[in-house]
Amino acid sequence: MEELKKVLESNINLVYSFFQNEVQGVSLRKPEGTYVVVPNFENWCKVHGRTFDELLRSGVEVGVLWRDGRQFHIPYGIRLALGLPTQKLEEVLHRLKQYVL
Repeated sequence: MEELKKVLESNINLVYSFFQNEVQGVSLRKPEGTYVVVPNFENWCKVHGRTFDELLRSGVEVGVLWRDGRQFHIPYGIRLALGLPTQKLEEVLHRLKQYVL
């Protein structure tokens, strides 16, 4: 369990840093007590002239398994589960940056 906790903490920091430093117009908070991060893409969509649905589809098209956050009352939120190996998460972030964002 301690090993999983370390991986989750590392993944949370990785994703938080990615969106804070690599992607303009996306806001998010570090989660507490969960391993799900929900970046808010409202400003990003407006700046880039893309709809939220277009953004969701473009991620899926390059193999990013993210989920719509609207069911949690976050209109431009995308849920990212972080319970995966850090190397896989790094690959996901690379695809996001290269092909989507």
